[in-house]
Amino acid sequence: MLKKGLFFLLLAFAALTLVACGSTTSTSTSSSNTENSDNSANNGDKITILAAHVVSTETTQHKAFLEFERLVEERSNGRIEVEIYPDGQLGGEREMIESTQAGNIQMSSPSVGVLANFSSALQIFDFPFIFKDRETAHQVVDGEFGQELLKGLEESGLVGLNYGELGYRHLSNNKGEVVTPDDIKGLKLRTMEVPMHIAFWKEVGANPTPLAFTEVFTGLSSGVVDGVENVLGLIHSGKFHEVSKYITTTGHIYDPEIYIINKDFFNSLSKEDQEIIQSSINDTVSYLRDLNSDLDAELRVQLEKEGAIFRDLSEEEYNTWIEASIPFYEKYAGEVDKEKLIQLLEAAGNDQFVDVIK
Repeated sequence: MLKKGLFFLLLAFAALTLVACGSTTSTSTSSSNTENSDNSANNGDKITILAAHVVSTETTQHKAFLEFERLVEERSNGRIEVEIYPDGQLGGEREMIESTQAGNIQMSSPSVGVLANFSSALQIFDFPFIFKDRETAHQVVDGEFGQELLKGLEESGLVGLNYGELGYRHLSNNKGEVVTPDDIKGLKLRTMEVPMHIAFWKEVGANPTPLAFTEVFTGLSSGVVDGVENVLGLIHSGKFHEVSKYITTTGHIYDPEIYIINKDFFNSLSKEDQEIIQSSINDTVSYLRDLNSDLDAELRVQLEKEGAIFRDLSEEEYNTWIEASIPFYEKYAGEVDKEKLIQLLEAAGNDQFVDVIK
């Protein structure tokens, strides 16, 4: 795998070579938007897609990218190649989104929370306790409403290809068992750099501290933060449980990552190549969901073997979190597209919060 520095040197060298030679060969950057490359599938030119993400090679998210690579290269007979840079090699999620916008890379798969900084309509996914289960979440994001939300990314120079899946976010900390919101008063909790996440944890009494994913383990080890909220897969792959062993299965947010691609690059491709990429992503999503179907149960066994202590919530305990979320909905529903938030809640069958904000 290329190192980050080498990657950018090679990219710069390639750009200089193209200028010096006056090449008309199609490239994998967004600068080709001045041309209509409808013949890219016919002239045999190689196309390279540089794709990056922040998680480790052990995760189902990375395995899904490998499946995407396989499908694209197979369906294009090797004409379209995919190079994957995992584990935050090219920066954090925000940096990768910006690199995708600029065309320095072509694809990434950020968490919807971070991506909402680039398309405000997606902020509605940052509200807690929307989906009762994965199946409901899948139905909503796969449906007309979910697909319509992806279109807002085009204003930021991105195309939302489809929703992936990080899964349900849970709470872990190194201070002790957490059962109700009262137990996190003053807890220094790492959050993503997402305004609504920060606001929610502040509303229920924690001390939210935004950190990039690549800084979380160090932050927990050094005491910068006392805990983290994330999906079990990333808690395990990031080894956060080694320094934050108390895990409460709050399931407070279902996090659908989104596969994004540079808009100019995508539009420069032939219809045939666009279909190869889109169909490959769609099949990759199905593959990822299959991988994730029993993942939390399997990860729980592994985490417990490695010293994590789990606390499941009773219905009564879970409802204390729902009740604590009501003031947040009342206060912040007006900060996002309220009508879209209501549509999302209705699509998810979540009448309780709909009644609160209508």
